[in-house]
Amino acid sequence: MDIPASAIKALIFLLFLIICSAFFSSAETAITAAGRGKLLALQERHPYQRRFFQWLVGDVQRALTITLVSNNLVNIAASAVATSLAILLFGHRGVLWAVIIMTVVIVIFGEVLPKSIAIIKSEAILIFTLPILRLLGVVFSPFIWIMNRLVRVLGLLFGVDLRMQHTFVTREEIEQMVNIGEASGVLEAVERKMIHGIISFEETRVYEIMVPRTDINAIANDASIGDSVAIFQEYGHSRIPVFDESLDDIVGILYAKDAIPYLFSGKIDEPVSKLKRDALFVPETMKIVDVFNIMKNRRVHMAIVVDEYGGTAGLVTLEDLLEEIVGEIQDEYDFETAPVLKETGGNYLVQANVSLEDLSETLAYPFESEDAESVGGLVLSLTGGFPEKGALLQYGKWEIEVLDVEDHRIKLLRFHEVLLKDEENEED
Repeated sequence: MDIPASAIKALIFLLFLIICSAFFSSAETAITAAGRGKLLALQERHPYQRRFFQWLVGDVQRALTITLVSNNLVNIAASAVATSLAILLFGHRGVLWAVIIMTVVIVIFGEVLPKSIAIIKSEAILIFTLPILRLLGVVFSPFIWIMNRLVRVLGLLFGVDLRMQHTFVTREEIEQMVNIGEASGVLEAVERKMIHGIISFEETRVYEIMVPRTDINAIANDASIGDSVAIFQEYGHSRIPVFDESLDDIVGILYAKDAIPYLFSGKIDEPVSKLKRDALFVPETMKIVDVFNIMKNRRVHMAIVVDEYGGTAGLVTLEDLLEEIVGEIQDEYDFETAPVLKETGGNYLVQANVSLEDLSETLAYPFESEDAESVGGLVLSLTGGFPEKGALLQYGKWEIEVLDVEDHRIKLLRFHEVLLKDEENEED
């Protein structure tokens, strides 16, 4: 059968329309997949394309409207041309074949394939398509303006604000990207922890990271400088709170460097009240990012944390704040005992002041409590009282042994993983 010249021309035009459909489909996916932050980064990376990225960032809705309208036009045109070509070659029976073939062709080559490629090569697709979309935006500007106004009017009738808010990436998306980055090997575990620390820095409260009242090393206001030297030597601190009658009456902070001149001159019997500096007080519910800014502006490294009644709840140092980002900082005066230490038998020695979040991450098991933030608090909530040394209790698949209790405070615990009945049956 001889194919008419008109059919060949129609076939060539049909192929062109399918290519245009793939072009607009890939452009649509590339635009929707690129967040505002990525677009700004591409704008800096490709200065010659800067004006096109600025246009897209400034009016994403207009760019998408151009893309969607153009894509629908070429798809409709492709279907019409294919139908005419099929009727020309096969008569009225060709209508059915045109519907079947064009559905498959448009779905595969006009939608699925180009959109899949655009997800992987979104940067290259944007660089290639934006100049053309910008030109089409100028050509179709009256039609696009009318369509945008019509869509907004319809949105108002249905009570929906259809103005696109192309926001920066959210906090949750950043966290997921960091997790994916570690899983793919792009980020190290240490880098992931630091990024998560930065993300959570704004939401963490002082009471979650402070040194509790029971662990505060302080000195009386009427004590001598010689007494303070003994405390500095014993605990290795460079600053200690000064109290008057009790820890609820903190009157200042004593710096070790301020006592050095008195030591050289032999004035060790002078009271520390002469050397103390003003203390910074912060509420326990304050966010640590605010505390960090206050400490940085006032050039202090220690703050006294007070509870809702004005009593001393604990203290927080600049080092404590930084550890939320970089992890535990050990200096020459810190104990070298790790917060969570794995023993040779597979057990874990855990300090009672370890947070449940850190323990869950280390042991890859969810430890949760509505009443406690630390491991010691979890044990107290499980027992309902003060456990004795050697006490055993169960939490999920973990057996917890109390190893050290001092002055009604749990100090050290051992975690032993045990098989539950369901796991034993599975092994059998």
